[in-house]
Amino acid sequence: MSWASEARRNITFITSITTITTMPSTLRFAECYGPWALVAGASEGIGFAFAEQLAAKGLNLVMLSRSAEKLEAARSSIRARHRVDIRLLSADLSTPECMTNIAAETERLEIGLLVYNAGAVHGAGLFHDESVEKALALVNLNCQSPVRLVHHFGGRMVKRHRGGIILLSSLAALGGGSYIAAYSATKAFDIILAQSLWHELAPSNVDVLCLVAGATRTPAMAASGLAFDGDEASGFSVMKSDDVAREGLSHLGDGPVWIAGEANRAAAEMMQAMPRESLVELMSEATANMYGKPNLNAG
Repeated sequence: MSWASEARRNITFITSITTITTMPSTLRFAECYGPWALVAGASEGIGFAFAEQLAAKGLNLVMLSRSAEKLEAARSSIRARHRVDIRLLSADLSTPECMTNIAAETERLEIGLLVYNAGAVHGAGLFHDESVEKALALVNLNCQSPVRLVHHFGGRMVKRHRGGIILLSSLAALGGGSYIAAYSATKAFDIILAQSLWHELAPSNVDVLCLVAGATRTPAMAASGLAFDGDEASGFSVMKSDDVAREGLSHLGDGPVWIAGEANRAAAEMMQAMPRESLVELMSEATANMYGKPNLNAG
């Protein structure tokens, strides 16, 4: 090879590297995690915030939720600001049968990013005061359906050797307590699942993150009976949905776990240092205060 040919080859290589490093971040994100993102629980709150921010990055969307009416409104809102393809999928993720329809409707789409945000509405009640069916619905919603979706779409990402998965969890998963026994247990499942898959899928260039959210001002949380007073809820920092989603997308490649919000990260560090009994007492008291329930062990 002549020196001129070698020089041209080197210039071409350097130019390609420069193009990659100077590529706008939105294009790099779409190349890593596109062309389609599926957001479960996308009609409002944190899920809607994820959908809008992903649309801003140029990803096409599959927006999944139970309410077809809310999905239509959410799609109209995003389309008013972003020119991406948006498909709607109404499904109840608390039922085992939901995966059949989801797989069929997305068969021809290349889903490069899965965001599982469903499961925010849980309310608060003593375990034996509510039906076992309600607890099992939470197991379906927060454990079985994430496993089904991650296995289906994550398997395709492994074959393509690229992709991303975000599972939403809660600070409640770090301790559990009265009134949220089944909910906090299922959210702890999501943390362990994400941590394990983060290690398993790393060689396949698939990023996995468990995004842990604290109290967040969403319609679903308000509907569950959570009282927001001013900017704080019973001493816990209250975040906006946009900020939670933004942190999740910013830290997708920094897994396995990211806790949204500086105040929540400080609270989690304190919680992890506490004796287990004290932690459960603290979580139980905080939950009782937030939902206007009696503190069982007060006095």
